[in-house]
Amino acid sequence: MAKFSPEILRKMRNFWLRMDVDDLENAYRAALKGLVHREGEIERMARAQLGLGPDEEWPDRDDDDPDNPIARVYDEAGELSAQAERGAPMVHKAFAIALFHTWERHCNARLAREHYKHDLTTEEILAPDGHAAVANIIHELQLTANCAKHGPGTSCRDLYQLRPEFFPRVKSPKKASEKTLLVPADALDRYFSAIRSAAR
Repeated sequence: MAKFSPEILRKMRNFWLRMDVDDLENAYRAALKGLVHREGEIERMARAQLGLGPDEEWPDRDDDDPDNPIARVYDEAGELSAQAERGAPMVHKAFAIALFHTWERHCNARLAREHYKHDLTTEEILAPDGHAAVANIIHELQLTANCAKHGPGTSCRDLYQLRPEFFPRVKSPKKASEKTLLVPADALDRYFSAIRSAAR
């Protein structure tokens, strides 16, 4: 059986990478949509418990009465809503990690390497096509994924220097950690676009 040319192999691997990235992005969008859907479910549950229709105004709570049923419904709905809000940052971190590992596996297979080295990979895969901007975004993705996985250390400090807005509660790179990392949704959009651009 004839062997595929290196160019055909490259195109096939890039096609598989694009498919993996599409699947991953679809899963990411579905996870975010699930969180939004949960917010709607919480409102419907609270309205049902209070006997309210979809367009009726919310009644005032009476905080002076510890047994006030309206206050209890609001407190329970508030806790459920806070849990849903906390879910979005976790989803962003999880998919940043998954996306980087998809890229890392692709590069290691393509270059027949066991360990990913960003500078070498950029030079061998991206630089010939003139993708310096894409390489910078992928490096940011690598820092984000490493910070999200490993916590305080070099990646978190380097990411803080590059994107201090990812750490809104801290004022110095020393305090940057997985716990203080908030990956914005638009960063994930940039990361998905960069990996797609690299797989051409």
